[in-house]
Amino acid sequence: MAKSALANALKERSAKSATQSADVNDSVDEAFEALFGAAAPPAKKKRVTMELPIEQLHPFRTSHIGFKPYSQENLKMLADDIAENGLIENIKVRPSEHGYEILSGHNRVAACKMLGRKEITADIEFVDNARAVVIATVTNLQRRQSLLPSERGWAYRALLDAYRSQGKRNDLVSATSGEFHPRLSARERVACFFGVGVSDVRYSVRLTYLIQKLLDEIDARKLNMMCGVALSYYDSTTQGRFYHLLKAEHRRLSVDVMKKIKQSCPPPSISAEELDKAWKTAAEQLSEQKTDSIRFSRKRFEPYLHRIPPDINIEDLFLEFLQNRFADGEQP
Repeated sequence: MAKSALANALKERSAKSATQSADVNDSVDEAFEALFGAAAPPAKKKRVTMELPIEQLHPFRTSHIGFKPYSQENLKMLADDIAENGLIENIKVRPSEHGYEILSGHNRVAACKMLGRKEITADIEFVDNARAVVIATVTNLQRRQSLLPSERGWAYRALLDAYRSQGKRNDLVSATSGEFHPRLSARERVACFFGVGVSDVRYSVRLTYLIQKLLDEIDARKLNMMCGVALSYYDSTTQGRFYHLLKAEHRRLSVDVMKKIKQSCPPPSISAEELDKAWKTAAEQLSEQKTDSIRFSRKRFEPYLHRIPPDINIEDLFLEFLQNRFADGEQP
């Protein structure tokens, strides 16, 4: 999370401190009902709030949700905020075999450790795995000012896996839920709740099937997201070969090049020789087809690029702008 984004989030959280806890619980209830098609099953015990020794807390292990910890700079900013304003929002945990599993609040725990604190206020939730995943993912997806593609992808995947794991429970599959029809697919439920396109969910989840090195390239915006989606259908060995050519030979993998490679060498596997040949051939063909083009500095547009859905072509988007801006011969 960028420093300015975290600062804004801390200010907003301070302003909402009076209703924060109730809002979180309501949001989790809404998410569970929307995603699973039924109200959350009643907990065996009521929620308990108490001071817990930090040494008894351990990371969320029920499912891999992929949220990355704050940088040291942002963690220091959070620690300073806690030192000045206190812990505005309790962390959420649930009992585990070896203490308590953190459902929400990993960075707050780390910040309190930085301050030298031995205890932290926690809401102890007595919930099953499905609701634990909802708590762990929804609180981050709704509140973080910015998310890396990998973070969004792993969170969506965790929710989809949790939904599918409920398949044998008729009370969760057959019930209706407001505007959500029980026959909606898991992907459609996730998309509806978070207000994104179904394709956004599908593309984001596909990224989680990349090897870590390629996923890091996506997060660093060094590799186009749609190229990542295409690469995700290849096995890990082939993905490693793509990464080697990207880094060792400094090749550029554009969407057009990726399409041609996929056409000539479809997934799941390509030998090193086949990939090298297909890549060079695709690049040469596109170079020959290349006509006059308009170039822009990526740096100037970087703050806006992550807002463009992956299924929208930027060239088409720019053309639409020009058509609207200069409609009917309108002069600037």
